[in-house]
Amino acid sequence: MQTCGLVEKEPTYRIAFSQCVGSDAWRQTMLEEMKRELSFYPDIEFVYRDADNSNKRQIDQLRELLAMRPDLIIVSPNEAEPLTPVVDEIFRNGIPVIVTDRKTSSGLYHAYVGADNYEIGFMAGQYLARQLGGQGAISEVMGLPGSSAAIERQKGFHDALKPHPGIRLVAQINGRWLIDEAKLQVAQRTDDLAASDAIFAYNDQMALGTYGALQQALPGNGIKIVGVDALPGDGNGLHSVAEKVLDATMLYPTGGKECIQTAVAILNNQPYQRENILGTLVIDSANVHLMKLQTDKVISQQRDIDKQQRLLAEQEQLFSNQQRVLNILVVSLVFAVVFAGVSFYSLKANWEKNKQLEQQNHEILAQQQRILEMTSEVEQATEAKINFFTNISHEFKTPLSLMLIPLENIVKNEKLPESALRSLSLVKKNALILQHLVSQLIDLRRMGYENLRIKAKKGNILLFCNQVVQSFRPLAQQRSISFRLENKSADTTLWFDEVLMEKLLYNLLSNAFKFTPPQGEIVLRIASTAYDAKELEIQVTDTGKGIAEADISRLFEPFYQAENHTNGTGLGLSLCKEIASLHHGSITVRSELGKGTEFTVRLPMGDAHLTEEDKAQSPAPHASGEANETASLLSVLEHEHESDAHGNGTATEISNPDVVKDHSILVVEDHPEMRRFLSEKLAAHFTVFTAADAREGINQAQAQLPDLIISDVLMPGLLGTEFAKKLKADVRTATIPIILLTARGSDEQMLTGLDTLADAYLTKPFNFDHLIAVANNLIQNRKLLRHHFSSDAVELQPVSKLASADRQFLNELAAVVEENIANSELNVDYLCEHLAVSRIQLYRRVKSLLNCSINDYISARRLRKAKVLLQQGMPVNIVAYQTGFSSPAYFSTAFKSKYGMPPSSFKKNASATT
Repeated sequence: MQTCGLVEKEPTYRIAFSQCVGSDAWRQTMLEEMKRELSFYPDIEFVYRDADNSNKRQIDQLRELLAMRPDLIIVSPNEAEPLTPVVDEIFRNGIPVIVTDRKTSSGLYHAYVGADNYEIGFMAGQYLARQLGGQGAISEVMGLPGSSAAIERQKGFHDALKPHPGIRLVAQINGRWLIDEAKLQVAQRTDDLAASDAIFAYNDQMALGTYGALQQALPGNGIKIVGVDALPGDGNGLHSVAEKVLDATMLYPTGGKECIQTAVAILNNQPYQRENILGTLVIDSANVHLMKLQTDKVISQQRDIDKQQRLLAEQEQLFSNQQRVLNILVVSLVFAVVFAGVSFYSLKANWEKNKQLEQQNHEILAQQQRILEMTSEVEQATEAKINFFTNISHEFKTPLSLMLIPLENIVKNEKLPESALRSLSLVKKNALILQHLVSQLIDLRRMGYENLRIKAKKGNILLFCNQVVQSFRPLAQQRSISFRLENKSADTTLWFDEVLMEKLLYNLLSNAFKFTPPQGEIVLRIASTAYDAKELEIQVTDTGKGIAEADISRLFEPFYQAENHTNGTGLGLSLCKEIASLHHGSITVRSELGKGTEFTVRLPMGDAHLTEEDKAQSPAPHASGEANETASLLSVLEHEHESDAHGNGTATEISNPDVVKDHSILVVEDHPEMRRFLSEKLAAHFTVFTAADAREGINQAQAQLPDLIISDVLMPGLLGTEFAKKLKADVRTATIPIILLTARGSDEQMLTGLDTLADAYLTKPFNFDHLIAVANNLIQNRKLLRHHFSSDAVELQPVSKLASADRQFLNELAAVVEENIANSELNVDYLCEHLAVSRIQLYRRVKSLLNCSINDYISARRLRKAKVLLQQGMPVNIVAYQTGFSSPAYFSTAFKSKYGMPPSSFKKNASATT
């Protein structure tokens, strides 16, 4: 542990640094850079741990640092994959994490500081390709295989050599980042390296070891050697290039200074950059002396700065000591003067003070007693609330059972009509869902507040998982989903609670089946962990829609729902986390939108982690209640599949197509059963079209032009409010009344819905007769408005009597004329071109539908537009040109012929009326 500064001060922040290995020169330079930068922040305490190239030791040290609860942790991982879980744990505990040099696999960190290892490898490949003229043989001396630095440098190096087919790779040697290891491995394979024209070592230390081994085995070999780091000082890369031991080195900044600067920005809530990629360059004989002079100068200046800081600290210490002595002398003098008076006064004051202290002690004791009583009352109230919650959840189960048992008997009645059977099946399905949710609530409360213990027994988890898989086989076949069980572990013996483990697996698998489309794949996999042989992994992988990265950190919170997973309660995954914790294990998730999700449950093997109370005294079969709950869950999943199969498609559904009704309604609802329910009920009064989401609803509205639209608000993709805005903004659908249905019934939410220009806003549950009355009123009101405001327009046939193709034609015709109302060249040819019809077809359809000619229709639209503009006070000549008339005189003649007065008089009358 190190505290920066000579004058002792209470530290404001504590920063911890976990280094994978601190013995090599590059990492020593990183540490020195951090200490130099920290010298500017004397209020920061710096804690350092060196893992000495051991993954296990670094994991233990990070857990130790996590227990210390520092303000920030800097991690330089040894290998990415083994260190990822513990770094993720630190991140989820709310401690800021900075990863330097090598990244973790999950990306859960606040900032990364380091060079672009891919770019370094790419630059090395380009440099050697130029030096060899695109022809020759190259060998590699690589770093630790599991480290991200080695992987990225190798990828960049190989990508740089791809455009040079004349260069071939002859040997690859693992030097594990160490000079001695590289020297030993190169000495054993000098025959393979003898044919090389150049060697790329992934750091300078391995490059120097390679050079030493080759000089002993092949003196004067002339092989070019390129390294990475370019550290200053004797025995390092910069010095070696200057001495022509190495041909070149890639500058790899340590980033120590940048780590501390980023940490200070995070701690002070200042803006900072998450990805801090440090610059690099090639150092060879052309620029090495300049770089060496610069680094020597920097080191010299840093030494001067350190010296000045030490002198300043000494002067501050001297000043502090002198000031302390002076203060002591002054205080002593004052004490000497007032000591006599104070002595007398203190005797009296002590007596009064003792009396006050005695009174305060009585008050403190009384407050402590009151606090104890209040604590007891709070505990009792909390326990009463928990008991009430649990009891009411249990009470739900009794009426649910009384509902389900008669339902089962009624549904079996073969004489029931089809409509009644569908309604009862809907009631049964939702009762099963409610029963399952109540069971999950009870389980979650038992684990959270009743200190529930597992009853584990030794068993074969592979056989247990196989039984679960068999239960889901019929569902997988129904949905055409590839579902299989894989085992990648030699030992599948585990201590676990069968009842709880079954709940965990059924929750994970049911989620996978909910969000995996037909022809998808679900895999239940058992495997040994990659870095701990004493743990076993159970993975559930699917090819479903995936989860957004922003939702993953909160996925296991009770009642949390991801943005694209709204058809759930958020209880199942929270219950899974509690079950994994009871087994002394953990559960994690990896997901990518559009590609799928993988849940991983890690459980310890053996029984060393279990107490005697955690072990089952004797094997016990599953209770009948648990079996019933499992069966109900599968039943719910099968019902959901049936709903999806019959009502979740995107095709248009038309109720009673053989019966022509006066008016039509479009129902937009994402819930398949609610959509089917509304469709069947409304079919008795209207021709009904349906859509499964807002985007499908827009297409249906434009194609069918219904008399009314009923839409849900909360739908995936586009909300019902946004759906209403889009329809009202489209000239083709702007006049269609819209009713919004939702469970969100607050005043603010209703105002938001009406702000979208929706015509009505009804909350669920709604009265169906009320819905019918509102729908009829809106349709009739639109008919009255259309009749009132169309007295001077071309008369149409009743819209409800028109075929959908004719309504679409009239809608498109009106849109084209309205958009080109100011175009004096608007004529029959223009309309034919934009409507993709012939002149004869256009004449016939306009005559049959509007009972007028095309020119009369255009003229009527222009004059109606002119009336509106004149009422707004616009000059007559401007109105003439904006409505497409060739001249104001012609406009005046046409206007007077239509409305019986010239436009100037109409404008004057309109102004007087206003």
